[in-house]
Parts: sequence; C-alpha cells; structure tokens
Amino acid sequence: MKTHRLVYLLTITAAFAIAPLHTLADEASALSLLKSTSTSLHEKAKACDELGRLGSAKAVPVLAKLLADEHLHDYARDGLERIPDASAGKALIDALQTLKGNLRVGAIISLGDRREKSAVPALAKIARGKNEQAPATGAALSALAQVATDDATQAILSVLKKGEGEAKLAAARAALVAAQGMEQAGRSDAAQKVRNAVAKADLPAYIKQAASR
Repeated sequence: MKTHRLVYLLTITAAFAIAPLHTLADEASALSLLKSTSTSLHEKAKACDELGRLGSAKAVPVLAKLLADEHLHDYARDGLERIPDASAGKALIDALQTLKGNLRVGAIISLGDRREKSAVPALAKIARGKNEQAPATGAALSALAQVATDDATQAILSVLKKGEGEAKLAAARAALVAAQGMEQAGRSDAAQKVRNAVAKADLPAYIKQAASR
C-alpha cells in the first residue's frame, strides 16, 4: 500500500475512540457504506480498502466512480488493483479517457501494479504520445515494464528509438526494468537483446553502463 494511504489509514484507526467505523463483515456492507450519502470520508476510505481485500466484480462500478474523486481516488484505485476480476482492469483502462493530471497518472500506475496485459495498447499509446505530459509518459513506460510482455517491451523500445529528452531516458530506465524481469523469468536471451538496445541508444554514459551489467 502506498505510504500516504497507509498514514491516512493509521489516522483513521486512531480516530476509532472518537468515531468508530462500522464493522465491514462482507462486500455488501462495504458497498452499502460507499453508496450512502451519510458515510464519512474516513469510512469510505476504509470501505475501499476492504473491497480491495474481499471485493468481486460487483464492487468494480462503485470503485470506478470514485476514481475521479480527489479525496478517494487513491483508495478506489488501490481497491481496483487488488480485485482479480478482469472488469477491474477494464475500469482502470476506461478511466484513462476521462481522468486528468495526477488522477490519470494514478490509474496508469495501478495498471502497472496489476500487471494488466490488456492495458498494453492504451499504455503504449500514452508512452508514444507527443502531446503527453512527462509524468504520464514516465508512468506508462514504467507500467509497460511491469507488464513485461513482448508487446509491452516493444512499445518501450519504440520510445527508446524514436523518443527524445525525458521520454527517451524514461524508456531506457523502463527497458532495464523489463530486462531484469525477463532474466528473473529465465529469458536471458530476450533480456540481453533489450540491454543491447539500451547500450546502442544515444544515451548518457551512466545508463549505457547500467545496460552492460
């Protein structure tokens, strides 16, 4: 769980003596709290966390609506990250079309944390987009490195070859992460090809040296 979310939940726990939270025994209880207009922000944050632990596809639409909520966005996406149903990944992908700024970057990060293979086309489009802001480009490249399929790796190498400035540097870092994942998966030959691509690219010496390790 991200540090600021952990701190927030610890704050919630400390507040129990003043305003105890409802006991969330099941998915239905958590969903009920999120749908209620009288539920406090603290209770909703806890409900999102609980849905990440025990939620099913039923929880996805409710959490998806909260992705645009500046107060609950992180909790909602954390819940979606941990729900194994494919609809959770689709909800995060769909949100990329409407979310802006840091909220969109957050959804991108969650797709990487899910290792969401179905998100590769959307992530590749963001990584290659010339009009994308650097945080979104970097997050998309990092997410592609976490997914680490052949298509994801090719998207990273495409930016490494054609990108400029920060995008090229971010692609190099993502490529090295992907290569490390390949090595851990026993794909040493594929990993070496990626490292070679980084070593041959027009990059600072320290990155080339990292590629040769």
